[in-house]
Amino acid sequence: MQRIEKNPFGYRHPPLTGGQFKYTDYSIISGLSGKRGKKDWVSWADAELELILEDTPENRVWALSQVVGNNEIESFYILTLESDLIGVLVRMETVGVAFDRKKLEDIGQRIRTDIRKLEIEIYELVWPINISSPKQLQTLFFETLGIRPLKKNKTGYSVDVDVLEEIAKTHDIARLILEYRGLSKLSGTYVDGLMRAAWADGRIHTTYDSLGAATGRMSSNDPNLQNIPTGDGYAREIKECFIPSMDNILLVADYSQVEIRVLAFLSQDQSLIDAFQSGEDIHMRTAKFLFWENQIITSHMRRIAKTVNFGVIYGITGFGLAKTLDCSVTEAQQYVDAFYTRYPGVRTYYDRLLADARTNGYVETYFGRRRYIPGVGDANKTMRSIAEREAMNMPVQGTAADMIKIAMVELDRRITSEWLQGKMILQVHDELVFDIPVDEKEIFEVMVWEVMEWVLHSSWVSLPIIVDISTGDNWAEAK
Repeated sequence: MQRIEKNPFGYRHPPLTGGQFKYTDYSIISGLSGKRGKKDWVSWADAELELILEDTPENRVWALSQVVGNNEIESFYILTLESDLIGVLVRMETVGVAFDRKKLEDIGQRIRTDIRKLEIEIYELVWPINISSPKQLQTLFFETLGIRPLKKNKTGYSVDVDVLEEIAKTHDIARLILEYRGLSKLSGTYVDGLMRAAWADGRIHTTYDSLGAATGRMSSNDPNLQNIPTGDGYAREIKECFIPSMDNILLVADYSQVEIRVLAFLSQDQSLIDAFQSGEDIHMRTAKFLFWENQIITSHMRRIAKTVNFGVIYGITGFGLAKTLDCSVTEAQQYVDAFYTRYPGVRTYYDRLLADARTNGYVETYFGRRRYIPGVGDANKTMRSIAEREAMNMPVQGTAADMIKIAMVELDRRITSEWLQGKMILQVHDELVFDIPVDEKEIFEVMVWEVMEWVLHSSWVSLPIIVDISTGDNWAEAK
């Protein structure tokens, strides 16, 4: 596999020399060098490269390039990508996103009213009690009501969401407390949090961390705009508060089932590739062989298949899947085994991946981003299993993260070079949001589609990467 031919949007240049990057950020260098540990830079260079280097930015960049990736080209590929991304993120953070403060204030008031109503209902059933006190809830459920505890934590028996959802099947008080918690989080984290985050210009300016996760995914902080709630009700209304600049519209571009498509790409499983090439519903396809004895595949069966499809990406076991689906471990393991039977290339890919990880101590994305996972050789079975799941997930999720970063750099370049007025304002995992003039709508649709869908273009396997593009007068409507 020649990764140097991985996409049509640049990053094909020969190795650079230290100091030629547009930006140099020590946190990026540190994040990409998984083997440095607690060593200072001079000691690290001495240990890894048998060289004594003066501690300068140029030498740090050069030293990193010798260690990260399979070869110099890949080393500079990832480092250059991350360096180029800094300018893109600076521009996005500076522009920010507009939001409807008045609408958000109204939502907050209605949520607080609903919270007070729930408090009255709860206190009619149990009094006195501090609804927000885990200790008092433990006493209520496991002593007063005599419910059998489901799991323990550091302070006693857990009263987390999973536990309350199970108790709610037989006790209304648990259902009311779940609703109370949900509304309280919407009010405190999102309504009040977004109000506090607004700047004097009336916009919200988040801060991105391009290496916020070990897989290479970005994170968003102060506030976290990647964690805005989705769904119906108040969650949708909060998302409606994110609006375009005056006279503009929002354009949202979202990769469709990107991680499963990346898995097909990396594993080269022909059955998976055939499904995507034919445009077949991948979750329905999986449901058909999971429930082959049923003539009619229900929406519930498709949901199970979807859970299995995505679970395999995270190296899920029968035990983990059983908890998610609320079924027996035997039944869940049958689903996992059936997946690997139908898609044998995936099993072969994971076996090869883990074997390489045990030998090398790391795994890589398709683009050469490396993550060190020494735990794959741990003598402790539990620790080894955790590390193996991390190793199985990282190349898939990390490749998807690389894809959207490459697209962001290229889109930013085109927006600037073509003197477009529209701006890229948000990145949420597999989704990009743009604030654009109405008369640039068609230009952006074509440009975004072309860039995002061709990032993983390859001459050795033809796999459609689908991007869903839509527009609207607010984030919820555009999504």
